[in-house]
Amino acid sequence: MEPEIIKTSYSALDTFKQCPLKYKFQQIDKIKAPKSKEAIFGNKIHKTLQYFHSTQPISPTLDELLNYLKDIWPEKEENIFLDEQEDMIYFSEAIKILRNYYNHYLKIKDKSTVIDIETRFEVLLEKPPEKCLLRGIIDRIDKTADGIEIIDYKTTKRLPSQQDIDNSLQLSLYCLGLINRWPKFVEQGLEKIKLTFYYLKHQETISTRRTKEQLNDIQEQIWERLAEIEKSDFKPIPSALCGWCGYKNLCPMWKHKYSEQRTVNSEQINKIIEEFLELKKNNQKNNKRLIELKQIINNYLDKEKLERIFGDIGYITRLSLTRYEYELEKIKEILEPLGKWQDVLAVDSIKLKNLIKTLSYSIRKQIEKAKKIDKEYKILKASVKKKKREKS
Repeated sequence: MEPEIIKTSYSALDTFKQCPLKYKFQQIDKIKAPKSKEAIFGNKIHKTLQYFHSTQPISPTLDELLNYLKDIWPEKEENIFLDEQEDMIYFSEAIKILRNYYNHYLKIKDKSTVIDIETRFEVLLEKPPEKCLLRGIIDRIDKTADGIEIIDYKTTKRLPSQQDIDNSLQLSLYCLGLINRWPKFVEQGLEKIKLTFYYLKHQETISTRRTKEQLNDIQEQIWERLAEIEKSDFKPIPSALCGWCGYKNLCPMWKHKYSEQRTVNSEQINKIIEEFLELKKNNQKNNKRLIELKQIINNYLDKEKLERIFGDIGYITRLSLTRYEYELEKIKEILEPLGKWQDVLAVDSIKLKNLIKTLSYSIRKQIEKAKKIDKEYKILKASVKKKKREKS
């Protein structure tokens, strides 16, 4: 009996990388979570651009484009935004993005032709006896004078580095999807496929290309990510992305804040949190007491099965950290034939990390195997609430 085909997508793989617990809630437990207003905002922009490029050969006017956005914009009863003012801020931002996009497109439309939008693709990866079916959707595909350009819209504020784009798993998967769907587009070589992220808030594009070796490496990365998922214990990874997560009420990093009735000794633990944060704030003047409080807090976290607790003036997070060290003889064996050993001869961990980023995936994997655990430990990280400025 053949093993079942694994079905996944870039979105699912990226979710696991961001936070394994969110992946579990979303992909394994199939728990639906409300979308954030940022996600809905991005969705409305995508739908409007899809409408703009789907009415060929005559594109909508700017007024028609903006009216379409108005028609699909969330109604008040959907209760997405906090109030009318927030609704207007998001709507105005969407109008600004679309107006700039429209004017920019008029300038470049004669240089390329949109040949498809919202392109669904599937890529079957095989690593006997396992098979993986990757699915995805490409926002836009253009025919240019030089070949083909894959375009993915982004509504984020942050502009990544060129190195981030060159290593993007998402763009690599889109390249594989294009090759699988339209093999004729690569008859002249992979260098004819341009991969682009279009940052709508900035009206900036950042592009890259892929080699055959890179695409082979990407397939290996996908299999390794799937192996990580298979053996994962799905621990949460707190980050700035938590603000947009719909599973906070279920997450041990946030459950304490969202529980209607904080269980054992809530008043007492709140005082402990306040004292702990105040001592941290005062440069740990009373280190002995801090050690005692850490023990109390760790015991409370263990008993309540939490990893973060909230008080009136801030919160405390328990993080599991692992410190690694490299086996230098193995590193030397890898880097010396490449002429790179001299670059890290002073055994500078920062130099080594920076160098690793510039190496191919296969070399990075060899170096990863030369890494061993030096120490595992847990720390308590204190976050004090920022005081709101008083209006003058």
